[in-house]
Amino acid sequence: MKFNKHLSPEVEELLTTQYKKYIKETVMTKKEMRALREWVKDGHSVYENSCGAWADGQVPVEFLTVYRDEEYIRQHTKGMSPEETRKFALAYYGWDDDDEVIDQYLQNAPEDMTMPICKESDEELPFS
Repeated sequence: MKFNKHLSPEVEELLTTQYKKYIKETVMTKKEMRALREWVKDGHSVYENSCGAWADGQVPVEFLTVYRDEEYIRQHTKGMSPEETRKFALAYYGWDDDDEVIDQYLQNAPEDMTMPICKESDEELPFS
């Protein structure tokens, strides 16, 4: 793989090894594979992402997971105003309590996708 940046041979080897193993183990579209390849060619690991998202246990979310989320939001917000897009994205990630936006999300979500878990505002926390 030809990298877009000058990296040490050791880093190039590590990134190439990670990339090859990842594409063998992960099902993805050609578009996703191209995006992932460009990400790695820019000197990034397949196991890190462009927005600094972290999962439980302080582990970075894989690039492809974030890419798929961003693509889903882009596809479902075509033609929306910036404010509508913002509300849709907040609802997608479960950060919005607006029932209208959540209903819109549920109508557009694929059948196998579940709604993000949101805390009910009147629900008591176990240690409060």
